[in-house]
Amino acid sequence: MKKIRKYMALALALLTAAACSEDDKLIDDVQNTVERGLVLRTVSVNSGTFDFFDSSLAWSVTLEAQDEENGALLSEVDLLITFVNDGDAGTETLVKTVPASAFSEGPFGFPRSEVTITLDEALTVLGLQAGDYDSADSFIIRLVAKLTDGREFTNRGKGTVLNGSFFSSPFAYSVQFFCALPDASLFQGNYTVTADVWADYAGGETVPAEFTGTDGEFTFRLPNTVRPFVINTATSYLLVTIDPSDGTVLVSSNEPWDYGGGFITTVTGDGTVGTCTGDINLSLDFSGSSQNQAFTLTKN
Repeated sequence: MKKIRKYMALALALLTAAACSEDDKLIDDVQNTVERGLVLRTVSVNSGTFDFFDSSLAWSVTLEAQDEENGALLSEVDLLITFVNDGDAGTETLVKTVPASAFSEGPFGFPRSEVTITLDEALTVLGLQAGDYDSADSFIIRLVAKLTDGREFTNRGKGTVLNGSFFSSPFAYSVQFFCALPDASLFQGNYTVTADVWADYAGGETVPAEFTGTDGEFTFRLPNTVRPFVINTATSYLLVTIDPSDGTVLVSSNEPWDYGGGFITTVTGDGTVGTCTGDINLSLDFSGSSQNQAFTLTKN
C-alpha cells in the first residue's frame, strides 16, 4: 500500500506540474497575442446637465485615457450626440473631435482632459430650434476613442452603459435638462432599470422610488423590496441626496446589504438625476468588492 501511495503521489505531482506548465503557457500566449484596448475613465462629471434656460452653458466631464502605453495610443476622441424626444431617439450626429494634443498628463501619469458640449453646439448640429424640444426631452452623448493604430473603442448601445465596471468607462452619458426643484417629490413612483452593472437586475425590471420628506426635502429612497439577491430586502434601501443647484447626487445604503453566504456589503456612490425628467444615473461602490457600478433608471 505504501508503494502504491508513493507512486500515486509521484504521478499526481507530475500531473500537477504539467498542468501548471500548461496554465503558464496559456497565460503567456494570451498576454503575447491578445490586443489591449483603451478606456476613457470618467474622473469627474463637472456638469451633467444642460440648462434649459441658458443654452450657452455646457455639459462637461473630465476624462482620463488609459492604455498599455500610458495613454500614448490615443489619437482623438469623437463626441456624438442623439436627441431623445418623448423617449424616441433620433439620428446620432458628430458634434466635435477632441485631438490627443488637448490631453495633458494627470497625477497618475495618464493623459487627462475636460471635454464639453454646450447646448448651443448640440442644437446647431442637430438642427433644433426653440419649440422643437421641451424640458422633458434629453440627449445621449457617446464617445469614440480612436487609437493611433486605427482601432476604435466605444459604446455601441444607445443609452446603455457598457464597461461601466471597468475603470468607470461608460463611453456614453444620458444628459437631461436642468429644472429647479422645490423638493425631491419628482422621484416618487416606479422606474425601469436600463442598466445595472452589478447585475442584481437584468434590465427592464420595475423598481420603486419613495419620497417621504423624512430624510430631507431633497432626499429620496430606492428600496430593496424587489432586489432579487439581497436577503434583508424589507429594511434596506439606497438613500439618494440631491444637490438642487446642479442635480448631482450622493448615495449611501441605510444599512449593510446581506447577500448570504457571509457576503455583506455597504453601498456608497454618486451620480446625477434628471431634474426635469426624474431619471436616475448612479455609480455605486460595494465595499469589499466592485467599484463604479453603473445603475441607471428611467421614470415610468
